[in-house]
Amino acid sequence: MSENSENFENREREELIERIINEKGPDAFDDMLKLLDDEDENVKEIATEVLYRLGDSVRPKIEEYVKKEVLRGEKNNMKLLYLIDLLGDMGAKNSVKDILKALELYDFEEAQIVIYEALAKLGAGEQFYPLLRYMLLEGEERFTLGPQVAIAMSYLDIPEIIHDLVQAIDSSDFSGEDLETIKQALSNVINTRPSYKEILITLVGEENFEKYVL
Repeated sequence: MSENSENFENREREELIERIINEKGPDAFDDMLKLLDDEDENVKEIATEVLYRLGDSVRPKIEEYVKKEVLRGEKNNMKLLYLIDLLGDMGAKNSVKDILKALELYDFEEAQIVIYEALAKLGAGEQFYPLLRYMLLEGEERFTLGPQVAIAMSYLDIPEIIHDLVQAIDSSDFSGEDLETIKQALSNVINTRPSYKEILITLVGEENFEKYVL
């Protein structure tokens, strides 16, 4: 896809999102919920973005829906996973208990990492740090899930994560876009918690700092 085509698509997408928000507002909730069942990933992303931008006006409805779906107990429910991810972005701390229960409903690691990330964003992910560290640095899954794990870890307020991400970058396990994603995770940590920058400088030296961040 050319840059002009991509810019046009992005502009069209943005106009559609704004139109939905301006014309329907919070009343768009039910329609957006239905669109999360669509097979087209772009459609689901648009629906998620609309809900995110509607913010507090729809957050209680999302929280209630998630609570009901977790109690219903359907396994590997992708719509529920999208909404859990969204609640993490919305800072919905009231939903932490429900999101923790949702972990039992997913039997594939990609989904579990999405939930760990949501919990980390909500300040409730520290208990999963040892598992995430293992998945990034030691487990066989690091070769496929390492970058996703690194992003999830970047939301934890744990100083040792700096050392873990440096170790991942220095290893020969990651290259190309995967390596860039891990550097992005380290950048996220530094940008969110500037005091951690000194930890990174201590580990790699000020002269090498730029090699580890984006």
